[in-house]
Amino acid sequence: YGGQEMYTTITGKELPHSTTTLIGNECMSCMEGADANYNDQQDADAVKEGCETLYLQAGKCEQGLNGGGSGNNNACQYMEGINMVYKDGGMFSRSHSSSAAGVFIGLFSCSFVLLSSYAYYLKSKLDRAKVQLVDDMLSS
Repeated sequence: YGGQEMYTTITGKELPHSTTTLIGNECMSCMEGADANYNDQQDADAVKEGCETLYLQAGKCEQGLNGGGSGNNNACQYMEGINMVYKDGGMFSRSHSSSAAGVFIGLFSCSFVLLSSYAYYLKSKLDRAKVQLVDDMLSS
C-alpha cells in the first residue's frame, strides 16, 4: 500500500496493475485430453507432463504416509516453519513453548528485580551518607 502511494506521489500517475492482478486465479487442469497428448504419448498415466514436472520439483513432506510415495522429506522443516495468518489477524503456529525457556525467563526476571532493588537501596544509602557528611562539615 505504501509503495503504491509513493509511486503516485513521485510520478503523478497510478501504479500499473495495482488494482488488478496479472495472474489469474483460475485452475489449470492436469488431466490429459484425448487429442492433446503431444510428446507425452508414451506414458500410461493421464497426467500432463508439465504437471508431473511441477510435482516432482515441488517440496514435499511425506513422513508418516502409509504406503506409496517416494518418502521425500526434504521440505518438512520448511513447512513446519510456515505460520498461517487468519483473516482476523490471529496467527496459527505449530510451535510450542519450551518449559526450560520459561524457567530461565522467570529466573532472569526475578534476578533483574532483586538486583534493581538492591542497587536502589545502595544508591539511597549513599545519598543519605553524603547528606550526613555535608551536615557534619557545615556544623564544624
